[in-house]
Amino acid sequence: MKALLKFYNKNMLDFTVYRSAIFFEKEVLNFTKKLLHGENTYGTFTYGGTESIMLAVLSARNYFWKQRGKNVVPEVLAPFTIHPSFAKAAHYLGMKIRHFDIDEKLKADVESLKESVSDKTALIAVSAPNWPFGTIDPVREIADVAVDEGTPLHVDACLGGFILPFFEKLGERVELFDFRVDGVTSISADLHKYGYTPKGASTVLFRSAELKKESMFVDVQNPGYVFVNPAVLSSRSVGPLASAFAVVKFLGEEGYLRLSKSVLEAREAILKGLKPLGFKSVAPVESPILSLFNSDVDLLSFTLAMRGMGWHFHLQREVEKYSIPMNIHLTLSPIHRETAGEFVADAGKVAEKSRVKRSLAEILPVESILEDLTSGRIDSSIAPLLVDMFDPKTVEEFVKDIVIKLYGD
Repeated sequence: MKALLKFYNKNMLDFTVYRSAIFFEKEVLNFTKKLLHGENTYGTFTYGGTESIMLAVLSARNYFWKQRGKNVVPEVLAPFTIHPSFAKAAHYLGMKIRHFDIDEKLKADVESLKESVSDKTALIAVSAPNWPFGTIDPVREIADVAVDEGTPLHVDACLGGFILPFFEKLGERVELFDFRVDGVTSISADLHKYGYTPKGASTVLFRSAELKKESMFVDVQNPGYVFVNPAVLSSRSVGPLASAFAVVKFLGEEGYLRLSKSVLEAREAILKGLKPLGFKSVAPVESPILSLFNSDVDLLSFTLAMRGMGWHFHLQREVEKYSIPMNIHLTLSPIHRETAGEFVADAGKVAEKSRVKRSLAEILPVESILEDLTSGRIDSSIAPLLVDMFDPKTVEEFVKDIVIKLYGD
Protein backbone atom coordinates (compact mmCIF):
# COMPACT_ATOMS: atom_id res chain seq x y z
CA MET A 1 0.00 0.00 0.00
CA LYS A 2 2.86 2.39 0.79
CA ALA A 3 4.38 1.81 -2.65
CA LEU A 4 0.99 2.30 -4.31
CA LEU A 5 0.42 5.64 -2.59
CA LYS A 6 3.99 6.89 -2.93
CA PHE A 7 4.04 6.49 -6.71
CA TYR A 8 0.36 6.98 -7.51
CA ASN A 9 0.81 10.55 -8.83
CA LYS A 10 3.79 9.61 -11.03
CA ASN A 11 3.02 9.11 -14.73
CA MET A 12 4.39 6.25 -16.86
CA LEU A 13 3.64 8.21 -20.05
CA ASP A 14 7.07 9.84 -20.16
CA PHE A 15 9.44 7.14 -18.98
CA THR A 16 12.40 9.45 -19.57
CA VAL A 17 11.23 11.55 -16.60
CA TYR A 18 10.11 8.93 -14.09
CA ARG A 19 12.91 6.45 -14.62
CA SER A 20 11.79 4.51 -11.56
CA ALA A 21 8.98 3.23 -13.78
CA ILE A 22 11.56 1.60 -16.07
CA PHE A 23 13.27 -0.05 -13.11
CA PHE A 24 10.00 -1.37 -11.64
CA GLU A 25 8.76 -2.64 -15.00
CA LYS A 26 11.99 -4.45 -15.84
CA GLU A 27 12.06 -6.12 -12.44
CA VAL A 28 8.42 -7.25 -12.62
CA LEU A 29 8.81 -8.45 -16.20
CA ASN A 30 12.00 -10.32 -15.42
CA PHE A 31 10.20 -12.22 -12.65
CA THR A 32 7.37 -13.04 -15.06
CA LYS A 33 9.76 -14.08 -17.83
CA LYS A 34 11.57 -16.50 -15.54
CA LEU A 35 8.27 -17.91 -14.33
CA LEU A 36 7.05 -18.56 -17.89
CA HIS A 37 10.44 -19.71 -19.25
CA GLY A 38 10.74 -16.71 -21.52
CA GLU A 39 13.97 -15.09 -20.34
CA ASN A 40 14.66 -13.76 -23.86
CA THR A 41 11.16 -12.43 -24.49
CA TYR A 42 9.99 -8.81 -24.64
CA GLY A 43 7.27 -7.63 -22.28
CA THR A 44 4.92 -4.82 -21.36
CA PHE A 45 3.28 -4.02 -18.04
CA THR A 46 -0.43 -3.21 -18.41
CA TYR A 47 -3.35 -2.27 -16.20
CA GLY A 48 -5.24 -5.54 -16.67
CA GLY A 49 -5.73 -8.74 -18.59
CA THR A 50 -7.97 -7.19 -21.23
CA GLU A 51 -5.31 -4.59 -22.02
CA SER A 52 -2.64 -7.32 -22.23
CA ILE A 53 -4.83 -9.33 -24.58
CA MET A 54 -5.63 -6.27 -26.65
CA LEU A 55 -1.91 -5.66 -27.18
CA ALA A 56 -1.39 -9.27 -28.27
CA VAL A 57 -4.28 -9.02 -30.74
CA LEU A 58 -3.03 -5.65 -32.00
CA SER A 59 0.43 -7.09 -32.57
CA ALA A 60 -1.02 -10.04 -34.49
CA ARG A 61 -3.19 -7.77 -36.62
CA ASN A 62 -0.31 -5.48 -37.56
CA TYR A 63 1.96 -8.45 -38.23
CA PHE A 64 -0.76 -9.97 -40.45
CA TRP A 65 -1.12 -6.73 -42.40
CA LYS A 66 2.62 -6.57 -43.00
CA GLN A 67 2.69 -10.14 -44.26
CA ARG A 68 -0.53 -10.23 -46.29
CA GLY A 69 -1.75 -6.69 -46.83
CA LYS A 70 -4.85 -4.86 -45.67
CA ASN A 71 -7.33 -6.12 -48.24
CA VAL A 72 -8.56 -8.91 -45.89
CA VAL A 73 -10.28 -8.55 -42.51
CA PRO A 74 -7.99 -10.45 -40.10
CA GLU A 75 -9.53 -13.09 -37.83
CA VAL A 76 -8.83 -14.31 -34.32
CA LEU A 77 -9.40 -18.04 -34.03
CA ALA A 78 -10.20 -19.28 -30.52
CA PRO A 79 -12.12 -22.04 -28.73
CA PHE A 80 -15.65 -21.57 -27.43
CA THR A 81 -14.25 -21.12 -23.90
CA ILE A 82 -11.93 -18.19 -24.67
CA HIS A 83 -12.30 -15.04 -22.57
CA PRO A 84 -14.65 -12.36 -24.01
CA SER A 85 -11.80 -9.83 -24.05
CA PHE A 86 -10.64 -11.38 -27.34
CA ALA A 87 -14.01 -10.56 -28.89
CA LYS A 88 -13.72 -7.08 -27.41
CA ALA A 89 -10.22 -6.63 -28.87
CA ALA A 90 -11.42 -7.81 -32.28
CA HIS A 91 -14.35 -5.39 -32.04
CA TYR A 92 -12.08 -2.45 -31.23
CA LEU A 93 -9.47 -3.33 -33.86
CA GLY A 94 -11.71 -4.00 -36.84
CA MET A 95 -11.17 -7.77 -36.81
CA LYS A 96 -13.43 -10.80 -36.56
CA ILE A 97 -13.38 -13.57 -33.98
CA ARG A 98 -14.25 -17.12 -34.95
CA HIS A 99 -14.82 -19.81 -32.35
CA PHE A 100 -13.98 -23.44 -32.86
CA ASP A 101 -15.21 -26.40 -30.83
CA ILE A 102 -14.11 -27.82 -27.49
CA ASP A 103 -13.75 -31.54 -26.83
CA GLU A 104 -15.29 -33.84 -24.21
CA LYS A 105 -12.77 -32.60 -21.63
CA LEU A 106 -13.90 -29.00 -22.32
CA LYS A 107 -10.55 -28.15 -23.89
CA ALA A 108 -9.82 -26.67 -27.30
CA ASP A 109 -10.45 -29.34 -29.95
CA VAL A 110 -7.39 -29.61 -32.19
CA GLU A 111 -9.24 -31.20 -35.12
CA SER A 112 -11.85 -28.44 -35.04
CA LEU A 113 -9.02 -25.91 -35.08
CA LYS A 114 -7.46 -27.54 -38.14
CA GLU A 115 -10.78 -27.31 -39.96
CA SER A 116 -11.19 -23.65 -38.99
CA VAL A 117 -7.80 -22.19 -39.90
CA SER A 118 -7.81 -20.12 -43.08
CA ASP A 119 -5.75 -17.53 -44.92
CA LYS A 120 -7.64 -14.92 -42.87
CA THR A 121 -6.38 -16.24 -39.52
CA ALA A 122 -4.16 -13.61 -37.91
CA LEU A 123 -3.99 -15.14 -34.44
CA ILE A 124 -4.83 -18.39 -32.68
CA ALA A 125 -5.67 -17.91 -28.99
CA VAL A 126 -6.04 -20.51 -26.22
CA SER A 127 -6.30 -20.52 -22.42
CA ALA A 128 -4.22 -21.73 -19.47
CA PRO A 129 -6.70 -22.18 -17.92
CA ASN A 130 -10.01 -20.98 -19.33
CA TRP A 131 -12.27 -19.08 -16.95
CA PRO A 132 -15.55 -21.06 -17.17
CA PHE A 133 -14.22 -24.55 -16.42
CA GLY A 134 -10.58 -24.15 -15.38
CA THR A 135 -9.18 -26.50 -18.01
CA ILE A 136 -5.86 -25.96 -19.76
CA ASP A 137 -6.02 -26.13 -23.54
CA PRO A 138 -3.63 -28.57 -25.33
CA VAL A 139 -1.07 -25.88 -26.12
CA ARG A 140 1.59 -28.18 -27.56
CA GLU A 141 -0.75 -29.74 -30.12
CA ILE A 142 -2.23 -26.38 -31.05
CA ALA A 143 1.25 -24.88 -31.34
CA ASP A 144 2.09 -27.54 -33.94
CA VAL A 145 -0.85 -26.31 -36.02
CA ALA A 146 0.17 -22.67 -35.53
CA VAL A 147 3.74 -23.39 -36.67
CA ASP A 148 2.53 -25.29 -39.73
CA GLU A 149 0.27 -22.38 -40.65
CA GLY A 150 2.84 -19.69 -39.82
CA THR A 151 0.31 -18.09 -37.46
CA PRO A 152 1.06 -16.41 -34.10
CA LEU A 153 -0.26 -18.25 -31.05
CA HIS A 154 -1.30 -16.42 -27.90
CA VAL A 155 -1.77 -18.19 -24.57
CA ASP A 156 -4.14 -16.40 -22.23
CA ALA A 157 -2.61 -17.20 -18.85
CA CYS A 158 -4.12 -14.15 -17.19
CA LEU A 159 -5.64 -16.46 -14.60
CA GLY A 160 -2.99 -19.16 -14.42
CA GLY A 161 0.28 -17.41 -15.16
CA PHE A 162 1.16 -16.74 -11.52
CA ILE A 163 -0.11 -19.99 -10.02
CA LEU A 164 0.21 -22.87 -12.50
CA PRO A 165 4.04 -22.66 -12.49
CA PHE A 166 3.96 -23.05 -8.71
CA PHE A 167 1.47 -25.92 -8.94
CA GLU A 168 4.05 -27.60 -11.18
CA LYS A 169 6.85 -26.94 -8.68
CA LEU A 170 4.65 -28.48 -5.96
CA GLY A 171 4.38 -31.70 -7.93
CA GLU A 172 1.04 -31.17 -9.69
CA ARG A 173 0.79 -32.37 -13.27
CA VAL A 174 0.44 -29.23 -15.38
CA GLU A 175 0.24 -29.33 -19.17
CA LEU A 176 3.01 -27.25 -20.76
CA PHE A 177 1.62 -23.89 -21.84
CA ASP A 178 4.49 -21.40 -21.68
CA PHE A 179 7.51 -20.47 -23.82
CA ARG A 180 8.93 -23.97 -23.47
CA VAL A 181 6.46 -24.78 -26.24
CA ASP A 182 7.76 -23.86 -29.68
CA GLY A 183 5.12 -21.89 -31.52
CA VAL A 184 3.83 -19.91 -28.54
CA THR A 185 4.47 -16.32 -29.58
CA SER A 186 2.84 -14.37 -26.74
CA ILE A 187 1.45 -14.91 -23.24
CA SER A 188 -0.65 -12.71 -20.97
CA ALA A 189 -0.45 -13.13 -17.18
CA ASP A 190 -2.15 -11.04 -14.50
CA LEU A 191 -0.31 -9.99 -11.38
CA HIS A 192 -3.52 -8.79 -9.75
CA LYS A 193 -4.97 -12.30 -9.75
CA TYR A 194 -2.67 -14.96 -8.32
CA GLY A 195 0.23 -12.51 -8.14
CA TYR A 196 -1.78 -10.99 -5.25
CA THR A 197 -0.94 -7.39 -6.19
CA PRO A 198 -3.38 -4.44 -6.08
CA LYS A 199 -5.75 -4.15 -9.03
CA GLY A 200 -4.38 -2.67 -12.22
CA ALA A 201 -1.44 -5.01 -12.84
CA SER A 202 -0.91 -7.41 -15.73
CA THR A 203 1.80 -8.38 -18.19
CA VAL A 204 2.08 -9.48 -21.79
CA LEU A 205 5.22 -11.16 -23.13
CA PHE A 206 6.22 -11.47 -26.80
CA ARG A 207 8.68 -14.03 -28.11
CA SER A 208 10.33 -11.52 -30.47
CA ALA A 209 11.16 -7.83 -30.52
CA GLU A 210 9.29 -7.56 -33.82
CA LEU A 211 6.02 -8.70 -32.25
CA LYS A 212 6.53 -6.33 -29.32
CA LYS A 213 7.06 -3.45 -31.74
CA GLU A 214 3.83 -4.28 -33.56
CA SER A 215 1.94 -3.80 -30.27
CA MET A 216 3.18 -0.23 -29.80
CA PHE A 217 1.86 3.12 -31.01
CA VAL A 218 4.26 5.93 -31.91
CA ASP A 219 3.45 9.37 -33.34
CA VAL A 220 6.33 11.76 -34.14
CA GLN A 221 4.24 14.30 -36.09
CA ASN A 222 2.61 16.09 -33.17
CA PRO A 223 4.18 19.53 -32.53
CA GLY A 224 3.91 19.08 -28.76
CA TYR A 225 5.97 15.97 -28.07
CA VAL A 226 6.94 12.57 -29.38
CA PHE A 227 4.04 10.28 -28.47
CA VAL A 228 5.15 6.77 -27.48
CA ASN A 229 2.67 4.22 -26.09
CA PRO A 230 3.89 0.68 -25.35
CA ALA A 231 0.45 -0.02 -23.84
CA VAL A 232 -3.15 0.89 -24.73
CA LEU A 233 -3.39 3.65 -22.14
CA SER A 234 -1.30 6.79 -22.41
CA SER A 235 -1.22 8.37 -18.95
CA ARG A 236 -0.71 5.57 -16.46
CA SER A 237 -0.04 5.85 -12.75
CA VAL A 238 3.22 4.25 -11.62
CA GLY A 239 1.43 3.25 -8.39
CA PRO A 240 0.09 -0.17 -9.46
CA LEU A 241 3.45 -1.00 -11.03
CA ALA A 242 5.39 0.02 -7.93
CA SER A 243 3.06 -1.96 -5.67
CA ALA A 244 3.34 -4.99 -7.97
CA PHE A 245 7.13 -4.76 -7.68
CA ALA A 246 6.85 -4.54 -3.88
CA VAL A 247 4.55 -7.58 -3.62
CA VAL A 248 6.67 -9.71 -5.95
CA LYS A 249 9.83 -8.85 -4.02
CA PHE A 250 8.14 -9.44 -0.68
CA LEU A 251 6.67 -12.82 -1.57
CA GLY A 252 9.35 -14.20 -3.84
CA GLU A 253 9.21 -17.80 -5.04
CA GLU A 254 8.92 -19.14 -1.50
CA GLY A 255 5.89 -16.98 -0.73
CA TYR A 256 4.14 -17.91 -3.97
CA LEU A 257 4.78 -21.60 -3.33
CA ARG A 258 3.24 -21.29 0.13
CA LEU A 259 0.16 -19.51 -1.17
CA SER A 260 -0.24 -21.95 -4.06
CA LYS A 261 -0.07 -24.87 -1.65
CA SER A 262 -2.90 -23.29 0.36
CA VAL A 263 -5.02 -23.11 -2.80
CA LEU A 264 -4.38 -26.78 -3.53
CA GLU A 265 -5.35 -27.73 0.02
CA ALA A 266 -8.52 -25.63 -0.22
CA ARG A 267 -9.40 -27.29 -3.52
CA GLU A 268 -8.93 -30.76 -2.07
CA ALA A 269 -10.98 -29.96 1.03
CA ILE A 270 -13.89 -28.53 -0.95
CA LEU A 271 -13.94 -31.35 -3.50
CA LYS A 272 -13.78 -33.97 -0.75
CA GLY A 273 -16.45 -32.22 1.33
CA LEU A 274 -18.92 -31.66 -1.52
CA LYS A 275 -18.60 -35.15 -3.02
CA PRO A 276 -20.95 -36.82 -0.48
CA LEU A 277 -23.53 -34.13 -1.30
CA GLY A 278 -23.54 -35.24 -4.94
CA PHE A 279 -21.39 -32.50 -6.46
CA LYS A 280 -19.12 -33.49 -9.35
CA SER A 281 -16.74 -31.55 -11.56
CA VAL A 282 -17.85 -30.92 -15.14
CA ALA A 283 -14.24 -31.07 -16.34
CA PRO A 284 -10.77 -32.30 -15.32
CA VAL A 285 -9.60 -30.42 -12.23
CA GLU A 286 -6.38 -28.67 -13.26
CA SER A 287 -6.41 -25.19 -11.79
CA PRO A 288 -7.80 -22.97 -8.99
CA ILE A 289 -11.19 -23.03 -10.75
CA LEU A 290 -13.92 -25.50 -9.79
CA SER A 291 -17.06 -25.88 -11.91
CA LEU A 292 -19.41 -28.28 -10.16
CA PHE A 293 -22.80 -29.73 -11.00
CA ASN A 294 -25.32 -31.72 -8.98
CA SER A 295 -28.23 -33.36 -10.75
CA ASP A 296 -30.14 -33.79 -7.48
CA VAL A 297 -30.00 -30.14 -6.41
CA ASP A 298 -31.71 -27.06 -7.81
CA LEU A 299 -28.54 -25.03 -8.34
CA LEU A 300 -30.40 -21.76 -8.77
CA SER A 301 -32.02 -22.05 -5.35
CA PHE A 302 -28.72 -23.34 -3.95
CA THR A 303 -26.74 -20.36 -5.28
CA LEU A 304 -29.22 -17.79 -4.00
CA ALA A 305 -29.46 -19.46 -0.58
CA MET A 306 -25.66 -19.64 -0.23
CA ARG A 307 -25.47 -15.99 -1.25
CA GLY A 308 -27.88 -15.22 1.59
CA MET A 309 -25.43 -16.91 3.97
CA GLY A 310 -22.59 -14.69 2.80
CA TRP A 311 -20.96 -16.92 0.15
CA HIS A 312 -20.47 -15.42 -3.28
CA PHE A 313 -19.96 -17.53 -6.39
CA HIS A 314 -21.85 -17.60 -9.64
CA LEU A 315 -24.00 -19.95 -11.61
CA GLN A 316 -23.07 -21.01 -15.15
CA ARG A 317 -25.77 -21.98 -17.57
CA GLU A 318 -26.23 -25.28 -19.36
CA VAL A 319 -24.57 -25.57 -22.78
CA GLU A 320 -26.49 -28.27 -24.61
CA LYS A 321 -24.16 -28.40 -27.63
CA TYR A 322 -21.29 -29.64 -25.48
CA SER A 323 -23.41 -31.58 -22.94
CA ILE A 324 -22.40 -29.18 -20.17
CA PRO A 325 -24.94 -29.12 -17.32
CA MET A 326 -25.74 -26.06 -15.26
CA ASN A 327 -22.92 -25.65 -12.75
CA ILE A 328 -21.57 -23.48 -9.97
CA HIS A 329 -18.25 -21.70 -10.49
CA LEU A 330 -15.77 -21.37 -7.62
CA THR A 331 -12.53 -19.38 -7.81
CA LEU A 332 -10.29 -20.52 -4.98
CA SER A 333 -7.84 -18.36 -3.03
CA PRO A 334 -5.44 -19.17 -0.16
CA ILE A 335 -7.97 -17.92 2.42
CA HIS A 336 -10.36 -20.69 1.38
CA ARG A 337 -8.13 -23.24 3.07
CA GLU A 338 -9.35 -21.71 6.33
CA THR A 339 -13.00 -21.40 5.30
CA ALA A 340 -13.44 -24.68 3.36
CA GLY A 341 -14.96 -26.51 6.34
CA GLU A 342 -17.52 -23.81 6.98
CA PHE A 343 -18.38 -23.62 3.27
CA VAL A 344 -18.94 -27.37 3.04
CA ALA A 345 -21.08 -27.36 6.19
CA ASP A 346 -23.29 -24.56 4.85
CA ALA A 347 -23.49 -26.25 1.46
CA GLY A 348 -24.77 -29.40 3.17
CA LYS A 349 -27.55 -27.49 4.92
CA VAL A 350 -28.58 -25.63 1.77
CA ALA A 351 -28.34 -28.63 -0.59
CA GLU A 352 -30.77 -30.57 1.59
CA LYS A 353 -33.34 -27.78 1.21
CA SER A 354 -32.76 -27.33 -2.54
CA ARG A 355 -33.97 -30.65 -3.90
CA VAL A 356 -37.11 -29.24 -5.54
CA LYS A 357 -36.20 -27.62 -8.84
CA ARG A 358 -37.68 -24.29 -9.80
CA SER A 359 -37.25 -22.11 -12.86
CA LEU A 360 -35.66 -18.68 -12.83
CA ALA A 361 -39.03 -17.17 -13.74
CA GLU A 362 -40.57 -18.73 -10.63
CA ILE A 363 -37.91 -17.34 -8.34
CA LEU A 364 -37.42 -14.02 -10.13
CA PRO A 365 -40.40 -12.77 -12.15
CA VAL A 366 -39.33 -11.35 -15.52
CA GLU A 367 -41.08 -8.05 -14.91
CA SER A 368 -38.99 -7.34 -11.79
CA ILE A 369 -35.52 -8.47 -12.96
CA LEU A 370 -34.34 -5.00 -14.00
CA GLU A 371 -35.43 -3.53 -10.66
CA ASP A 372 -33.93 -6.48 -8.74
CA LEU A 373 -30.55 -6.10 -10.46
CA THR A 374 -30.32 -2.35 -10.11
CA SER A 375 -31.43 -2.45 -6.47
CA GLY A 376 -28.90 -5.14 -5.60
CA ARG A 377 -31.46 -7.73 -4.51
CA ILE A 378 -29.85 -10.04 -7.05
CA ASP A 379 -26.41 -9.73 -8.63
CA SER A 380 -24.07 -11.21 -11.22
CA SER A 381 -24.14 -14.61 -9.52
CA ILE A 382 -27.14 -15.63 -11.61
CA ALA A 383 -26.83 -13.19 -14.53
CA PRO A 384 -25.71 -15.90 -17.03
CA LEU A 385 -29.14 -17.50 -16.78
CA LEU A 386 -30.71 -14.42 -18.35
CA VAL A 387 -29.34 -15.60 -21.69
CA ASP A 388 -31.63 -18.62 -21.46
CA MET A 389 -34.66 -16.47 -20.64
CA PHE A 390 -34.32 -14.03 -23.53
CA ASP A 391 -32.76 -13.74 -26.96
CA PRO A 392 -29.01 -12.93 -26.56
CA LYS A 393 -29.41 -9.63 -28.42
CA THR A 394 -32.22 -8.69 -26.08
CA VAL A 395 -29.98 -9.51 -23.11
CA GLU A 396 -27.22 -7.29 -24.53
CA GLU A 397 -29.58 -4.31 -24.66
CA PHE A 398 -31.00 -5.25 -21.27
CA VAL A 399 -27.55 -5.20 -19.68
CA LYS A 400 -26.80 -1.82 -21.27
CA ASP A 401 -30.08 -0.50 -19.81
CA ILE A 402 -28.97 -1.71 -16.37
CA VAL A 403 -25.67 0.19 -16.68
CA ILE A 404 -27.47 3.35 -17.83
CA LYS A 405 -29.89 3.10 -14.93
CA LEU A 406 -27.17 2.40 -12.36
CA TYR A 407 -25.08 5.40 -13.36
CA GLY A 408 -27.83 7.65 -14.65
CA ASP A 409 -29.73 8.32 -11.42
